[in-house]
Amino acid sequence: MRTVLDERPDAGKEALRALDALIPLTPWRTVSLLGGGFPRVTADMLEHGPRAEPRAERRMWHEVRAMGRAYAPHLGYGDYGVQHTEAIAQAPAPGRKGGPPWGVLGYTTENSYVLSKMLTRGSDRIATNRRAARQITELPEFRGAGAGQGEKWLRDCANGPLTVSKGVGGPKEWLRTGNLQHMTYVVRSLPAL
Repeated sequence: MRTVLDERPDAGKEALRALDALIPLTPWRTVSLLGGGFPRVTADMLEHGPRAEPRAERRMWHEVRAMGRAYAPHLGYGDYGVQHTEAIAQAPAPGRKGGPPWGVLGYTTENSYVLSKMLTRGSDRIATNRRAARQITELPEFRGAGAGQGEKWLRDCANGPLTVSKGVGGPKEWLRTGNLQHMTYVVRSLPAL
């Protein structure tokens, strides 16, 4: 389904039409419904602190399952991770230096992606990044450091010293942390889906 955001309220109906057309074509061994709900993040989205973006792809999944089609109980859940679907399709620029002065740290909850702005440089970098991680660890939905390596990194970053940059990471580490906590959460949620 590629990108499934709030601007695409009929994604569930689109998925049902596609599945209704595809399922009868052959005796499928497995069928998964895959949709990416992580938004394309812009700097202005994060100017006022952490922001929660709804997980429209999860809503789509539940809508399709609730329609009562015969194939619904056998339909697998698919996930793109914590990047916008177009970012996943882009090849990394080899040897690229620089980049924006900020990045994103994401955290997955049942119904939203919580996005926090992280700085890649500047005198406030350490304090800003530790504060962003702390705001995530203070969420009622934070699963605790024992939930997985992503949550452990968030806890360690949040509680680290304000004078030492070790442990605040950079864009690669934030993406890694986001994907670790997200995939751990998704895998643990599968039986309930």
